Amino acid sequence: MTYIAITDYLLLIPYLAFFYFLAFRMSKKYADAALRKYLFSAFWLRMFGCILFSMVIQYYYGYGDPFTFYKGSNFFTDMIKENPSNIRYLFAPNKEIAEWYSASPAGDTMFSGYFGNPSGNLVMKVSAVLSYLAFNRFLIISLFFGFISFVGQWKLFMVFDDINKKQRRKLLAYATLYTPSIWFWGSGLLKDSLCLGGLGLMVHLLYVFIVKKKVSAVNVGLFLMLFYAVAIIKSYITNILLISLGATLVVVFIKSIPNLITRVGLAIFVLLAGIITLSQIDFSDQISEVIEDAVLQISSFQQNYQSASEGAEDSKGGFSIKEIDPNLQSILLRSPGVIFSCLYRPYLWESRKIMILFTSIESMILLYCTLFLLVKTKVKGFFTAIFSDKYLFFCFVLSILFSLIIGLTTFNFGTMIRYKIIFLPFFYFLLVRIYSLYVTKNQSSSTQPL
Repeated sequence: MTYIAITDYLLLIPYLAFFYFLAFRMSKKYADAALRKYLFSAFWLRMFGCILFSMVIQYYYGYGDPFTFYKGSNFFTDMIKENPSNIRYLFAPNKEIAEWYSASPAGDTMFSGYFGNPSGNLVMKVSAVLSYLAFNRFLIISLFFGFISFVGQWKLFMVFDDINKKQRRKLLAYATLYTPSIWFWGSGLLKDSLCLGGLGLMVHLLYVFIVKKKVSAVNVGLFLMLFYAVAIIKSYITNILLISLGATLVVVFIKSIPNLITRVGLAIFVLLAGIITLSQIDFSDQISEVIEDAVLQISSFQQNYQSASEGAEDSKGGFSIKEIDPNLQSILLRSPGVIFSCLYRPYLWESRKIMILFTSIESMILLYCTLFLLVKTKVKGFFTAIFSDKYLFFCFVLSILFSLIIGLTTFNFGTMIRYKIIFLPFFYFLLVRIYSLYVTKNQSSSTQPL
């Protein structure tokens, strides 16, 4: 079925002009010409990624989640057009919406799972609302999703730039804004675009609240709205955000204690309490959420998990779902391999599709950069920087937790690539920040008199 029609392409230019105007308004806040250049580059890459992703889904794959969400949003708009009172279903419980859909003439068992799923439901509702601003054209709605993603990523970049004291700005832009997997997979009519933009904005607001100490009712309201939306779409994202923030605040508090014995004692107590607490937690809900999301994708492709895992061995990534035992001991035993797999795979020799090849090249560069820094800092310096810098510690905890849960639950590289873009900007910033600290340290040492 064709979702991108000639009308989409005719509307493309005026809507790109509209989004460019919004980006231009954003750029007026910055006096630095270089910063504005990075903003416009990131904007055009995101728009290009959105168009390219939509075309790949339409003309190369022919199916995908974006079409499922678009079809679902059309159901909402069609039913509202038929009876304006149906607008109440935009605010109805998921179960009621699923029953409403199943009872309608348009009901289709292949898509019913998305209507009963809170995350899929929310994306379809957002798409339905945006469709009124986009003449209900698939490509134009996708541009809205891409722009939301861009705004969140730009705000996150500004946080990173401020933390890094404007150093290595170009390198930081290439790492966190220009990376192909981020602007390609985070630009379409997908959950990932909303989550990428939402997480970036939330971290920006937290930075304003905690570090800049600027709190306003509007920003608090915006944060709560974003937190609620992202928690509905993918609750493990907000959970990991809170855990990473909490762990960072605890470490900062412990380090602020002047007495060494008290500091060490409290650190040991917190560590033991954390281990005991985690050992009592059943992680199946979080793991099941990611698995359910992945299985819904396969269902929309009229496949099942077994055919995906056995019939597509060349695209496997992570670990088989049947091997997951959601307890702390099992997760800890698997964590090194799982984390490494999520961060640095697919390898070049595992690429049997052109889409996977590009990602494998990116993964290879990431692995090289990590090894380069480990060698340059003699390993010890790498981890010393992480545990001595609260921002690096936050990014490290967040990246490790995301790579762990994503690596445990994804069964092919295509899914893993999409899921891991949520934490890649944080891991890339971690590497850029450590590199900046390393260069600054070496430069200061070389200028000291003999």
